[in-house]
Amino acid sequence: MFEFLFGWTNLDLAGLATSVSVAVSSVVIIVAFSLLAYTLTYNFGNSAARRFAILLACVVVSYTADVALNRVESAAAANLWLRFQWLGIAMLPFAYFVFSAAVLRTTNASIRWGRWAGYVMLILSSASAGFALFSNQLVGGLVFRPPLSYLEAGPFFWLFAAYFALGVVLALLNIWKARQRCLTESSRKRMSYLFLGFIAPGVGIFPYLIALSRISAGTQSNALVFTLAMVGNFLVILFLLVMHYSVAYFGVLTPDRVVRYRLIRFFARGPIVAILVIVAIQTIPRVERVLGLPRDLVLFSTITFVIIFSQLILSITKSWVDRAIYREDRHEVAWLRELDRRLLTTSDLRQFLENNLTALCELLRVHSGFVAAIVGPDLVLEALVGSDKFEKDRIEKEVTQQSNWPDIINRAMRQTRSANESPKPLIHADFWVWPLLEPLTENGGPKLVGILGVRTQAKEATFSDAEQAVLEQMLQRTAQALLDRALQKEVFVTLERIIPEIEEIHRARGTIPYSSGVNGQRTAEQMLAPSPIHDPEFNAWVKDALSHYWGGPKLTRSPLQRLRVVDHVLDKADGDPTKALRLVLESAVERLRPGGKQDLNTPEWLIYNILDLRFLQGRKVREIANRLVMSESDLYRKQRLAIGQVARVLTEMEQENPNGHVVDSHSTPGSQTPIAQTASQGDNG
Repeated sequence: MFEFLFGWTNLDLAGLATSVSVAVSSVVIIVAFSLLAYTLTYNFGNSAARRFAILLACVVVSYTADVALNRVESAAAANLWLRFQWLGIAMLPFAYFVFSAAVLRTTNASIRWGRWAGYVMLILSSASAGFALFSNQLVGGLVFRPPLSYLEAGPFFWLFAAYFALGVVLALLNIWKARQRCLTESSRKRMSYLFLGFIAPGVGIFPYLIALSRISAGTQSNALVFTLAMVGNFLVILFLLVMHYSVAYFGVLTPDRVVRYRLIRFFARGPIVAILVIVAIQTIPRVERVLGLPRDLVLFSTITFVIIFSQLILSITKSWVDRAIYREDRHEVAWLRELDRRLLTTSDLRQFLENNLTALCELLRVHSGFVAAIVGPDLVLEALVGSDKFEKDRIEKEVTQQSNWPDIINRAMRQTRSANESPKPLIHADFWVWPLLEPLTENGGPKLVGILGVRTQAKEATFSDAEQAVLEQMLQRTAQALLDRALQKEVFVTLERIIPEIEEIHRARGTIPYSSGVNGQRTAEQMLAPSPIHDPEFNAWVKDALSHYWGGPKLTRSPLQRLRVVDHVLDKADGDPTKALRLVLESAVERLRPGGKQDLNTPEWLIYNILDLRFLQGRKVREIANRLVMSESDLYRKQRLAIGQVARVLTEMEQENPNGHVVDSHSTPGSQTPIAQTASQGDNG
């Protein structure tokens, strides 16, 4: 059986142990590299996660050399790979320490000498790597006895072993201290997972063969060494996963269920499939003699089967995974996913309306038509079909520029209310026009949501019973689509308003209260009340607040009111957060004002002039474009740049004085800042 699977002539325990050990080492590489990629993708913004990535990189380097050593056939190549392995071994104590220090800082504690200790360990690890790569002081000559080759100990090896042990012990003490500081059950549980798996990378990477170089290189010794290595590597895989489960929650604002689901799907679609492929390659039988097929063909077929079959299994088991992860939330999550599938985007609505309108034109044997929604007093063109582009442009111009559409709409509404029979089109300007009505309203009467029109030369509209039935159905579908889209827009507006609050809840949920440490008060305040400048929606909030500068919900409920500079001027604004925010925005705009007298014609004044005219003075876009001698489209482009500059200035104002003191760049010694001046004069709005 072993001869068939592996090509061995006899039952070779050493060969079996070597083959399995190499396969397990390959799995370690896959798992460590996958964890590294996941961490850098989803947790890169967190300091502890970035340092965990350094530790994972050391594991990848070390085990890559291990796997390569089993394939080399020359002493020179083996020596090269063994010394390359020391890049991971030598840097591991440094990675251990800086990661543990970063974890400790997440509990609002720090080590007074931690930064200097980190620098010292970086120097020692870098020096150790240099000695291992380019000299025989740390590791000496090569003992080349495949598959068990190693470097002999050099004069400094035992010093490095002591340094390695010291780094691991110090890191363990930091993790233990972090665990002791946890106050909640969930945080203590995650820190316990981290502590449990913390020593595994060091145990798996340390070069024991150098320390135990007197072991006999016989067959039974090889089998024993590779068996122990295989067991150790299994534990390394397990504890790396345990460690990463804790690290995956660092620096993320998403709920726990999202993190768990993302982890499981990532590993199922990536590392597990890769491991199955590696196992398949390692265990492919040599079937040339049996089937007469080339080995490459068998490999390609097997790999293809493994990849496709694994994806099929993932699709089949998706509902089981959802049930296991979400548990009591699975019904709500199912509704969220159903909502994602059912929502009509702008493109979806346009495509549906165009398809429906095309079918209607085919039914009525006409060449063009349109659907327009009624938004307040305006008519918004939603879909348009025509025989060619010229016809489409013509219809768009007629619909958007004719001023008598409201009269036609009112006539259509009166006609609908006065008759209970099927709606008949209203003939207007070579169009047959139908009102699109909401089926039911609170007062029982129809509500107009839009109009549908088709171009025709006929003066009267006569339809057969079948055509009338299809026509009514299409009008109902079109009206329902417009109504659903309008409701969805209200949902989106509501979501835009509450998403900042939801994100704040996630921040508060992810912030764990810890005992205050040395110099920890300000850090705790920042954790519990992070500044809005770090939010990805910051620029959008600045735009909204400026657009409602003189009043409106986007100013009165703006998340920018959480800025420390706003708190600082709150007393000067009579305790009104809205007024205080308006003062801060005015100060930010004033910082962009060039020196000298205001000029509407010079380029250096353009940004300030746009902000002043558009937001501080509240003038209309057309008036501003005329005064600044530019097109409206160019004005909108420059306005986006100006808003970005205001966001930049607000960020500088927030960061330059942690206590919230506002210092204006244009103020002279002894003079008031623009905020102080405005506050002293009262609110002009």
